[in-house]
Amino acid sequence: MNTDIVKIDGSFGEGGGQILRTALSLSAITKRPFEIYNIRANRKIPGLSHQHLQAVNATALICNAEVVGNRLRSTDLTFYPGEIQAGTYHLDIGTAGSVSLVLQTIFYPLSLTNKPSSITIIGGTHVSHSPCIDYLIHQWLYFLKRIGFDAEIKILRAGYYPRGGGEVLIKINPARPQHPLKIENRGKLIQVTGISTVSNLDITIAQRQQTQARKRFLERKIPHEISMGETPAVGKGTMLLLVGKFEHSRCCYFSLGAIGKRAETVADEACNEFFSFLETNGVIDEHLADQLIIPFAITKGASQFTTPGVTQHLLTNIEIVKLFLPVTIDVFGNPNEEGTVKIHFSE
Repeated sequence: MNTDIVKIDGSFGEGGGQILRTALSLSAITKRPFEIYNIRANRKIPGLSHQHLQAVNATALICNAEVVGNRLRSTDLTFYPGEIQAGTYHLDIGTAGSVSLVLQTIFYPLSLTNKPSSITIIGGTHVSHSPCIDYLIHQWLYFLKRIGFDAEIKILRAGYYPRGGGEVLIKINPARPQHPLKIENRGKLIQVTGISTVSNLDITIAQRQQTQARKRFLERKIPHEISMGETPAVGKGTMLLLVGKFEHSRCCYFSLGAIGKRAETVADEACNEFFSFLETNGVIDEHLADQLIIPFAITKGASQFTTPGVTQHLLTNIEIVKLFLPVTIDVFGNPNEEGTVKIHFSE
């Protein structure tokens, strides 16, 4: 193990949990220990929540790490990684904390082993401030497979705030030879596909979401196909997810229902984000931009993409990645504006 410890101020930049999750993933991969302080210091409730604690403990489990400070609300943590072990893991967040964010934390270390892994995670699958699990299936995983990663995600049960209880099964195979990905332009819009779903609610809500989205696309003469369905869940919830398929790339936006939120509003939120994307030269959506930094950074060669918005989340994630890897990352564009990201990894 590399004993050169990486020290991180958890209040740096965006100051959220992604700083911790990125550090955990890369610590496991590089075998470099790290110390993080001021974890989520500027948040309403600072320190580790259940979701962050599960990400810490899950990463420690898969790489036999020694950890100091892994307790609820802790603002300081030290992580000493060991060898990554592929295997079968069962993780329960215990709340509606994000399944997606815990999965993304352990995904890359497990992908870089030489054996397959199977992970079951219980928690929130469709919650705010997190990519829903359908986003990971239809957008995140699509790009990872283009790079050379190999995995499948199956939703056994959805989990909404506040009850959680969702269950997801993930099969991760060893990553094939990874290839850098340069997307210089997205090309022509071919079609928008969508999913309108409900859980333990009247199916007419999903129909209204579907109808409103169809109306918005018909107004702009955009080819579209929006399916509808019911998803098993412990609690109640709705979702509309849209995937814009272009010649060379794709974007993805979604919206979740809430008590008192009209079905038409759910549809409008996702549609409006998609239409805003069309006004830019982005090749991927701004949410995926920061999620691709790690896989591109651990892939030899030069990758490139244009994001419709250079977010603080993206800039913060880049700086954390550079603490662990011999990678050059250049961002051409101002914060909160359109920008191009170039990533080059060389050992």
